Amino acid sequence: MNIKTILKSSVAATALFALAAPVSTTAIAADDSFSSGQKTKLVMSGFISRAIWNADDGTSDKTFMSGTPGSDSRIRWVASGTLNDNVTAGATVEMGMPSNYTEGSATLQGGVLTNSGADGADDGTWDLRHEYVWVNHKKFGKLSLGHTNIASTGRGEISANGTDYSRSGRNFGRGLSFVNTTGTNATSANTVGGTRNNLEIYRTDVLRYDSPSFFGAKAAVAGHASGEVSVGLNYAGKFGGLAVKAGAGYVDQSAAAGSGNFVALGSIAVTHDSGLNFSYQASKRNFSGSLSKSVSGEAPRAGLSEANSDTLDTNNLGGRDDPYHHGIQIGYTAPKLVSVGKTAIAATWHSAQNISENDGDAETVSVRVKQSFDALGASMSLSYQKYSYDAESETVVGTITNETYADIDVFALQTTFNF
Repeated sequence: MNIKTILKSSVAATALFALAAPVSTTAIAADDSFSSGQKTKLVMSGFISRAIWNADDGTSDKTFMSGTPGSDSRIRWVASGTLNDNVTAGATVEMGMPSNYTEGSATLQGGVLTNSGADGADDGTWDLRHEYVWVNHKKFGKLSLGHTNIASTGRGEISANGTDYSRSGRNFGRGLSFVNTTGTNATSANTVGGTRNNLEIYRTDVLRYDSPSFFGAKAAVAGHASGEVSVGLNYAGKFGGLAVKAGAGYVDQSAAAGSGNFVALGSIAVTHDSGLNFSYQASKRNFSGSLSKSVSGEAPRAGLSEANSDTLDTNNLGGRDDPYHHGIQIGYTAPKLVSVGKTAIAATWHSAQNISENDGDAETVSVRVKQSFDALGASMSLSYQKYSYDAESETVVGTITNETYADIDVFALQTTFNF
């Protein structure tokens, strides 16, 4: 029995990573207590995540062993202390670990009938994910300063399916290239990761404020070092047998990027007491200036008169249609299907438009099973992803050329161990 058959027929399970805790900044004691002498407490946590997966682009296929997408192995330290009954303060550092054979750089032969390709490259560097200080007041909220999530982060990714990162629609195989079948099979520049994106913006240097919860609702606002501003809203509540989580976010990019106007996103997840759940996410980015598909009202570009500018701008071949993404997940979580921990099952569909080029249409269908092992803080996941892509090319105004690409199929088995 070959590895591809094993991946297609295995059943698996598991748990995601346990969040973190606290860290002290003074010298370590000379004895073996590792105490800094401060009254703050330090908690270290993280996880190691590895996978084996098989990919087939219609002409070539290969089995890879690599790290995992969206959940690269990491380690974090959280330090915290109590000032009084109302105020706590602390600092957080989180690092992405070096990785042997990164998932995102694995490739197939592409356009050639073979079972070969290139394993992902090694990543020998540590990646700084979070480095910030914070102070939290029970009544007035939390203030954070440093490198961490902006205020809108995660508001477009809320999901109840319990299978982790499947909400983005681009799981395993981000670096794989689509084979263009419009004429003779040929490897294209369009990759799985390059043609689909949920448009979330994650970490940068910020001054961020998070409000306390008010009837299940929380708000956040952040000023970025680049001059951008982000806001986010969250809600969580229970209505009879239904638990509801929802979020919305907005990033004003006009102050930092001449081509960016804003990013808007939102998501909702509903879980029934039976374990059945439904999730939906949507996001959009708006371009401005010369990068917009239509820049009517802007100053004329070089060499054009004011009279001719608007007419040409409405068909600006150098401009971009607004990218957008939306996805749906239907799932079931069984807390006691097996005795070792909960089992989560989800079927997902995602559509991403205009991500890498105008009129690019990317679609992802996936099925994922995750089994948690509570006694170990570990999990295993089995997933299948089908990636599709089609596009229209317009090199002359009014002349459209359709492009078709072969689907890419990926089967993956992932293991995660939390500590």
